[in-house]
This record gives sequence, C-alpha cells and structure tokens, in this order.
Amino acid sequence: MNSNERSKMRLTFGSEISNGIPFPFFTTDLEDLINITFQSKKYGDNILTIYSGFICVSKEYEFLHPIRKPKLLRKEAALEFEYKLDFEIYKNMNDEQRKKYVATEYFENLKGVFEKKKIKDFDSESFLKDLEILLKEQGLLT
Repeated sequence: MNSNERSKMRLTFGSEISNGIPFPFFTTDLEDLINITFQSKKYGDNILTIYSGFICVSKEYEFLHPIRKPKLLRKEAALEFEYKLDFEIYKNMNDEQRKKYVATEYFENLKGVFEKKKIKDFDSESFLKDLEILLKEQGLLT
C-alpha cells in the first residue's frame, strides 16, 4: 500500500447474525457508499480505518457473542468496535427498514464510542458531522 492509499479514510462492516434471518447484503452497498464519499477526506493520523461489526443473534445465542470493547489499533491507525442489534426487531423488518436500522445503530454506536474515547489527532466531531450528513442525504438517518 503506497502512502497516498494509506492516508485515505476507510470504513469496513462485518456482522454475526443468527440463522433464520436474511444476510445483510446491503452492508456492502453501505460500506461502498461511505468509502467512496470519505476516500478523499482526512480527519487526522490516528484513525484512518474504522472496523465495525454488528451482532444480531437470538437470545439463546447471545452468550456466545459478547461485545468487545472498542479498541484503538495504533500500528494500523485504526479503530475497532462492535454493537448489538435487537434480534426480534431486525427479524421482523423488511430490507429497507433493516438498512435504516443498521445505519442508525452504526452511527449512534460510533458516536457513543467517540464520546467515551477522545482520540488525539482525530477530528471525530467533523467526521461524525460528515457521516451524519451522508446518512441523512441517503434517507438512512432521520
């Protein structure tokens, strides 16, 4: 990876979901949209990548999927965090509702991470504002 690629902001989405609910293929589209929008933006040197994962499992399997604490990966200039979605709510939604639910929970949980964890040399306020504008423009956040 050259130094120009290294300085581009990048976000990734992962998920752990129970059987019986549709796989969230829309997260790939959401990830692409965010990455295209943010590829030319820079908010500081301490976070260039944000790895996120959501967990949506039935109650009987929750104990197998604990949420790990957010972690700053200094060697990678990355932030890693996870959040849980309510299985019953997710299961009973259509695809469009799921997409909005995942985007809203992603934004709210990421905002919560930055409220708890002040990261030197990263303008989380500007980043969150830009992300909020993008998600609202796409109709994913109200």
